[in-house]
Amino acid sequence: MSKAEPGSPEDGPADPAAPAPTAAVPQDEAPQVESSPVRPAPIGTPQDEAPPAAGIPAPAGPPPGALRPDEQFPPAAPEPFDPWAPPGAAEAAALLAAGQAGPAVPPPAGWGAPPAGRTAPPAGWAPPATGWGAVTPGAVSGYQGMYAYPPRPTNGLAIGSLVTALTCMSPVALVLGVIALVQIHKRQERGRGMAVAGVVLAVLGLLLGALAVLGVASEDADGALPIRPAGPPGSVTWDKVAKGDCYNPAPGSGDAGRQVSWVTKVPCSLPHHSEAAGTAPIAAAEGGGYPGEDKILKTADTLCKPVFDSYVLDDWAVPDGVGLSYMYPTRGSWRASGGSLICVLEDVDVPHKGSLRTDRTTLTAAQLAYLEAVKPLNAAAEDIPEDEVADAPADYRAWAATMATATRQEGEKLAVIAWPEGAKAPGEAMVASKPAAVEAWHAVTTARDGADLTRALQRAKALLRDSVGEAKAVRAALGLSTGEHPGDLQV
Repeated sequence: MSKAEPGSPEDGPADPAAPAPTAAVPQDEAPQVESSPVRPAPIGTPQDEAPPAAGIPAPAGPPPGALRPDEQFPPAAPEPFDPWAPPGAAEAAALLAAGQAGPAVPPPAGWGAPPAGRTAPPAGWAPPATGWGAVTPGAVSGYQGMYAYPPRPTNGLAIGSLVTALTCMSPVALVLGVIALVQIHKRQERGRGMAVAGVVLAVLGLLLGALAVLGVASEDADGALPIRPAGPPGSVTWDKVAKGDCYNPAPGSGDAGRQVSWVTKVPCSLPHHSEAAGTAPIAAAEGGGYPGEDKILKTADTLCKPVFDSYVLDDWAVPDGVGLSYMYPTRGSWRASGGSLICVLEDVDVPHKGSLRTDRTTLTAAQLAYLEAVKPLNAAAEDIPEDEVADAPADYRAWAATMATATRQEGEKLAVIAWPEGAKAPGEAMVASKPAAVEAWHAVTTARDGADLTRALQRAKALLRDSVGEAKAVRAALGLSTGEHPGDLQV
């Protein structure tokens, strides 16, 4: 059986009022077909089915040269995806299938109109999905959104480490800083910079403390600091003062009445407060270390007395206000000082000019012989008892015996001096007065009662005062001080 043609009686009578359908194929792509109108086959009619069974009429197919629906309405080429464009039908269908479709929004006017020269597609037909519409539900997109992470907390131990390091608590700061670094690494916390700063400052503090301890230990062991500070310009450290040097305490060297670090040396002809008489060695502690300040102070007077006696043979040449003093080393200057005292003649209130030195290097033979002869009696006269005669008669009898011996020895020494021509007469007169003075002192020692003791003591003291005039005459003849300040010594 031949296929039925369009318009045949099998299709029923044609509706004379219905317009003939036209193809929607573009003019430049339309194939050459007959000019007679062609009805398109219904959409969805199978085109490549197997031939019908015998006795069953074959379904009417499209006429030769007719276009299939997918050829009549080819899908439009996908346009570049615009994420901000309103969703089309395919996107809406995909969202609806995924259960995410929102309320329907009508497209704007003219949206979805067919291009010029084409007819609208039949109902239910949609072009293949493109862009986001092609993503099936459950598919994973390669785009990942940005997530807001919570801020990391700052480690409290790191803060504590920095604070304790700044407050000089180095051991605590070091421990806190190390623990903080471990916690920060494990917990991914903030504060690493503070922890590192705390550890560094703590280590520096510990190093400085260790150096200070080593310095003190070195001072204790060696008796000297490794570096001595510099003094004012023109000054020297106190241990550089030698016998016969005149000096003044340097400004800023310390308490002039207690401690002197630096001194300024000056010629003895210029005003000065102090003059060094010499040095005396200090007995070191066991092992050669510093003996201690208390021990030095207890022995200083005894150590310096022979130094003063040999430097100042003429006590009358020492002006009023000048006293005996000394400079001694501290623990820090023990080794640098050589372990010695410096015995000093000093007037802290009034400066003096000239040297007080009257030793063997500055005296003539006659002057030296005279001073050595009278020195024992002058020393004995200074040891007079402090109590009243009635309260200590035994002490005065003992003192009188010492004075008698010293007076006798003085006369013997004066008698053998080779007096210069100008000093011979006063020298011989002084020698002649000594026997009477010796007898007076013996009378004190043999007094029978308190009244007799008092009368004998007054007579012996009167003779001693008279001998002062004799001594001034001899001194003037020998060129020694007569008790007044010499011309080169000014108060």
